[in-house]
Amino acid sequence: MTGVEFLARSRDIVPDALRIVLTGYADINAAVDSINRGGACRYITKPWKDEELVQILRDGAHRYSLISENKRLTEIIKRQNEELKNWNTQLEVKVQEQTIDIQNQNKMLQQLNDQLGRNFRNSIEAFSNLIEIRDKFVSSHSKNVATLARQTAVAMSLSEQEVSNIFIAALLHDIGKIGIPDSILIKDVDTLIDYERKEYELHSIRGQVAVDAIEGFQEVGVYIRHHHERVDGLGFPDGLRKNDIPIGSRIIAIADAIDRIGSSFSSLIKNYKKAQEGIESLFDKKFDRTIYQFIKPIILEKICAIATQNYTDEVEIHPDQLVPGMVLLRDVRSGTGLLLLAHGNVLDQKSIAAIQRYHHMDPFKMGLFVRRSQLVAKND
Repeated sequence: MTGVEFLARSRDIVPDALRIVLTGYADINAAVDSINRGGACRYITKPWKDEELVQILRDGAHRYSLISENKRLTEIIKRQNEELKNWNTQLEVKVQEQTIDIQNQNKMLQQLNDQLGRNFRNSIEAFSNLIEIRDKFVSSHSKNVATLARQTAVAMSLSEQEVSNIFIAALLHDIGKIGIPDSILIKDVDTLIDYERKEYELHSIRGQVAVDAIEGFQEVGVYIRHHHERVDGLGFPDGLRKNDIPIGSRIIAIADAIDRIGSSFSSLIKNYKKAQEGIESLFDKKFDRTIYQFIKPIILEKICAIATQNYTDEVEIHPDQLVPGMVLLRDVRSGTGLLLLAHGNVLDQKSIAAIQRYHHMDPFKMGLFVRRSQLVAKND
């Protein structure tokens, strides 16, 4: 075979080898064929120079070494890329698994947090009920005031934290009355003599002190302290005026007055209208008119709801007759007078079980009042 054929065959057998042509023929066509067909990297003519030939061989060896090293490194990189791809796949799976675990843990923590929040609110409401056991002239007063105060705070677009603090302060606004002697508590405030009035006016301070030790309740305590202040500065205990009175205290003051007037007689519609008139007559004296504009729509809605309520549909039943979906038409109190559930609550299985449990511990003096139509539906 010719030299060009030899180079071409060697190129097929060992493609990475370097091929050098050393020839005595200075034929341009042979040189072109050697390079194009045989893949020669150098073309040397005879006679050669030893130093030049040695350098060419050294350069060839170095080039071959670089090619081999590059090939080796390429294979390494290829393997590492495959390993990295596998690691990434495994890592992605682990991240997904851990993400799912974290999400599940967050859900559990959220459920526990919600449960703690409910238990906390239930504890506050239960504690507020103890106040009403002493004051026989109010029924669900603290809860009514708290509900109205919270609705007002929401209507005023106050922050979530402020709404929460106002609601809690409203539930506990009369907590200081626990320290007032019964001989004073049973009297109308307007009939108190000097020393009795001084004793009575201490209850807002006692209320603040009672809750101040609870972490995060400092603002709640401030609202309780000042809920008897007046915008004209003639209130107690500090004689604050206008906007110096905390916003929560001003809201609770109006809600307190509305519920005391609105719930004190037999005709609820007439009472709430009377409460409106009483509040409006004391604008810029006792109450803040800017807050009342947010409360008024809530009261009007309450009046409309009372007007459309059908009391002839009311029926008294035993706790064992309760079923989910029934609506309480009257407050539920234990035999010793503790408020358990306020009217308007829609019963579910959990609340029914709680009512039946309380009835077993402290039997109710009367049954529970629900709509007759709901009882008929149950029997059907």
